[in-house]
Order: sequence, then structure tokens, then C-alpha cells
Amino acid sequence: MHHSIELEDVHLRFGHSSVLDGVTILASPCELVAVVGANGAGKTTLLKIANGTIHADQGRVKVLGYDLSREDDCHSARKEIGLVPQRTISHRFPISVEEAVLMGRYGKIGLMRRPGKSDHDKARESMDAMGISALAKKPVYELSGGQQQKVALARALAQEASILLLDEPTTYLDADSSSEIMETIHTMHHQRKLTTLLVSHDPRWMDPYCDKIYLLKDGKSSLIRG
Repeated sequence: MHHSIELEDVHLRFGHSSVLDGVTILASPCELVAVVGANGAGKTTLLKIANGTIHADQGRVKVLGYDLSREDDCHSARKEIGLVPQRTISHRFPISVEEAVLMGRYGKIGLMRRPGKSDHDKARESMDAMGISALAKKPVYELSGGQQQKVALARALAQEASILLLDEPTTYLDADSSSEIMETIHTMHHQRKLTTLLVSHDPRWMDPYCDKIYLLKDGKSSLIRG
């Protein structure tokens, strides 16, 4: 079977510590896949491997057919990957919502090019899709946690990525905001026909939305649903 994300028998050590010890995570095209596990289980590290920012010591890592052990493939794959980290904006970083979303376009046009009209149009379209257009000129650090997550998702939409990687999307949010964000992710995933891989320490929010759920524990993975 063809998979959009293939992490097979992945091993990684930091110094004398084994972080990942034979992890396998597979996501087929248009699947929404969750990896759950306790804090410190290696979930964020796993996303960094899927994004090509950390290289596994051993194992097969491919995204959209690109072999992420090769730098050229990493560069090509990252153009198709929208990464939403756990914390996206530092507390007092002076950037507006519109500017933050427009940053997503640099994944397509390159860091050395200035965004053009079509890039600004794509940013506005992405803000509309997330329901945050009214916040366009507001500093991101003034927003609530749920609103900041929507900004991060809009930035990924603006990139026109086909792979979405999400690091703890409901962390720091209350129950209502967590539910709203998961609904937003689910809708965005299906409307855009994305392949989505997210990690979370809280499986409560994953079960209603995900096609597959893996458990990451003691450096090993197991498929617990799907």
C-alpha cells in the first residue's frame, strides 16, 4: 500500500539515551493519524523526524515518496509539509495575525523573495477559512490560546501544504477551545484532502476524529486503533 508518511523501524539516540527504539507510524493519503503518549515519550521528536529537521539513526523515513535521509529530498518534502508547533509565537513578539499567516507563503516562494499579490490573497483566504479575518491587524500575542492555534493553522493553509504535522494542538486550551480546535482541524483536513499526523498527550480529543491512533511508550509504537 502507498503511504504519504512512512516511518518504519525508526531508531534515535541522544547521547547514551534511546529516545525511539523501532517506531513505525504509517499514514495513507488523506488519513488523519494521531500518536498519543505521555510527556517525554518522544512525540515532538517524532514530528521533527517526519519534517526532516532531525535525522533518524536507523530506519526508513519517507514523506510523499521523498527519502528524508537525503538533503535534496528533505528540501523538496518540506515545501509540502505544514508544521504547527506547540508554541508558535513568543509572548511579546511584535507580529500581526496577517503577517504571521503570510509567513506560510515563504515555504512556497522561498525566504529571499518578497510576497506578491497572490501571496497576500492566499493569506487572506486562509484567514477567512479559519474565521480570523477580523483579527488581521491584531498582535498575535494578544490573542487567546485557541485564536493563536487558528493563526497557526491558517499559516499552514497559506503554505498550500499537502501534509500537516501538529504538535499537541489542544495543549494549554480549555475543554471548549480544545473541542473547537479539533473540529477545525478535522474540517480543514477533509476539505483540503490533507494527510495529517498529530501528536498529543491527551487521547480524549483524538478518538472521535482520527482514522488511526498509535501509542508511543518506552520508545516503541503500537497501533491501538485503525
